[in-house]
Amino acid sequence: MNKGTGSHSTGQQRDDTGLLPPLTLYLHVPFCRRKCPYCDFHSRGTAVVPEARYLAAVRQELQWRRRQWAADVRPLSAIYVGGGTPSLLTSATIAGLLEAIVALWPVTTDCEITLEANPESASLAKMRDWRQMGIRRLSLGVQALDGVRLQFLERPHDLEAARCAIRHALQVDFATVNLDLIYATPGQTPAAWERELAEAMAWQPHHFSCYQLTVEPGTPFAGRSHAAGWQLPDEETAVVLFRQTREQLARGGWQAYETSSFARPGCLCRHNTNYWSFGDYLGIGCAAHGKWTDGAGRIWRSRNPEGVTAYMTALEHGAATGPAPAWLSWQPVTPVEAGREVLLMGLRHAAGVDRRLYQRLTGMDLVQQHAVRFGQWQEAGWLRVAPQRVCLTDQGMLLLDTLLLALW
Repeated sequence: MNKGTGSHSTGQQRDDTGLLPPLTLYLHVPFCRRKCPYCDFHSRGTAVVPEARYLAAVRQELQWRRRQWAADVRPLSAIYVGGGTPSLLTSATIAGLLEAIVALWPVTTDCEITLEANPESASLAKMRDWRQMGIRRLSLGVQALDGVRLQFLERPHDLEAARCAIRHALQVDFATVNLDLIYATPGQTPAAWERELAEAMAWQPHHFSCYQLTVEPGTPFAGRSHAAGWQLPDEETAVVLFRQTREQLARGGWQAYETSSFARPGCLCRHNTNYWSFGDYLGIGCAAHGKWTDGAGRIWRSRNPEGVTAYMTALEHGAATGPAPAWLSWQPVTPVEAGREVLLMGLRHAAGVDRRLYQRLTGMDLVQQHAVRFGQWQEAGWLRVAPQRVCLTDQGMLLLDTLLLALW
C-alpha cells in the first residue's frame, strides 16, 4: 500500500495485545565527503552539507510521527545515528538532532545512543562533545589497519588518522567503541589479516563489525574490478578468512553474536539486535526505512524519499496533518513476509530464530514447515533445533547464504 489509508493512524499504537516489541530509532545522515567505491548505501558526496536545512526537515518529520503515534507509550531503548558520515556534522547539529528526538519521544534511562564516525572527521574535541551530549556508543569506520588496503578502498583517511581516532575514542571513554573493518580484499592473505586483526584487538575496543568485501551492482567497484583486472579472494580463501576472524576474535574475548558482529559481554549493539529480532524501529531522515506494529498487532513498513533534496523539500512544504503525507510510503507486512524476515534475520544471529515468535506471526510451526530441509541440515551438523529456538552451528554459518537461498 502506498502512502496509507489511515488504518495505522493516530491512537492505534496502544499495546492492546500485550505483544508490541521494543522500539528503537534509526536516524539517517546521508552526507559524505566522497562516496566510497564499494558502498551501496544511500549517501552522497558533497563539499557543503546543508546542516540547518536537514535538521529542520528531520524536526518536521519527528513532529509528524509523534502526532500520528501520540498514544504509543513505548520508550526508545536505543537511538542509532548512521550514514553516510554523521561525524561530518557540527556538534551543534548533532545535539539538535538528539534534542529533537528526546523532546518528542520518551527514552529509557539507559538508552543506548550510537553515532557512526569516520576517522578524518572525528576529532578529540568532537568526541568530547558527543560524549557530553549523551552518546554512549561510537562506531568508527576504520575499515583497515593497513595503508595499502586503505588506498585500495579509497578511504578518506590514512593509517595514522585511523590509529589516532581509535586512541581518542578510548581516551574519551565511551561506554562502547566499535571498530568497522573490511576484509577479503584482493590479494589479502590469512597471515596479513591475522596481523591486522591482532593490531585492532590490541586496542581493546568493546565491539567489532567485520565485513567481507562484496562488489555490489551499480557501485564503482562493480565496473572497476573488470577494467583493473583485480578479483576478490576465491571461495576457499574467503572461508578461511571468515573462520579465522571468528576464531581469532573469540580467543581475545569478542564472541560472534551475528555473522559480522563481535562483542565483549554486555556490549552488543542494542539497535541492531532489536532489528535482527524483528523489533520495531522508527526510520527518520532521507531514505530511512522503518517498521511499526500497531495496537491491533498489524505490522507496517515505512520508506522515506531517497533523494536528499526531495526529502527536505517535501518536509518544508508541510508534514501534513492527516494520516497519509505525500512524502511517506507505507506498506503492510503480510504474515508470510513477516515469517520470512524473522527466519532470514534470525539465522544470521547467534540467538537464532524464536519459534514462538514465528508461530505467532505466521500461525505455523517453523520446524514442521521445514521438516525435511531442517532434518538434512541437522544431520550435516549445520543446524541446532531446540524447543524454543532454531540456530545455525559454526559450520552452518559458513554456508549461510547458500542455506538461506535453499529455503525458498
